[in-house]
Amino acid sequence: MRLTRAAACRSLAGCLIALSLAAPALAQRPATVLDLAAQQKNLTTFVAAVHTAGLDDTLRGTGPVTVYAPTNEAFARLPAAERSALLADPARLRTILLGHVVKDMVTMRDGDNAITSGSVTNAAGRELGFALDGERTTVGGAHLIQADLRADNGCVNTIDRVLLP
Repeated sequence: MRLTRAAACRSLAGCLIALSLAAPALAQRPATVLDLAAQQKNLTTFVAAVHTAGLDDTLRGTGPVTVYAPTNEAFARLPAAERSALLADPARLRTILLGHVVKDMVTMRDGDNAITSGSVTNAAGRELGFALDGERTTVGGAHLIQADLRADNGCVNTIDRVLLP
C-alpha cells in the first residue's frame, strides 16, 4: 500500500487535532477531596467551613483521606444561632470538622459489599461508628446520602447531619 503525500498530510492533521483535544484531559491532575467537594453544589457551606477552620492543607494533602461532608441542608438544620456561632469560631469549627475526616481510605460501598457496622477513629481522635437504620447506612448517626466520590487523595461521602461531639 502506498501512502500519497495528501493522505499522509490528512492523517497527520487528524492525529494533531486528536492530540490537541485530548491534551487538556491528560494534563489535568485528579482532584483532591477538597477540590472535589468544591465541585459539589450541595457542599458549599462545608467547603467554606473548611477554609474558615484552616483545614485546606489537610484535605489537599497526599492522603489517603476520607471525608464525611455534611450537605448545605445539614448545616441549615442546625439552629441559626448555633450555626452562626460555630461558623464564627475557627477553633471549634476545626475540632468539629476533624470529626468528619478519617486519615485513611474508607470505601462505603465496594461492589455488592457495603459497610454496615463497625467504627474507625476520626482525625479528632474519636470513634466514628457505622450502622444500619432500616436499609440506610449511618455514619455517626447521620444518614449517608452519596458514597465514595473519588479523588486523587481519597474520597468524599455526603451525610445529612453535622456530627457534633
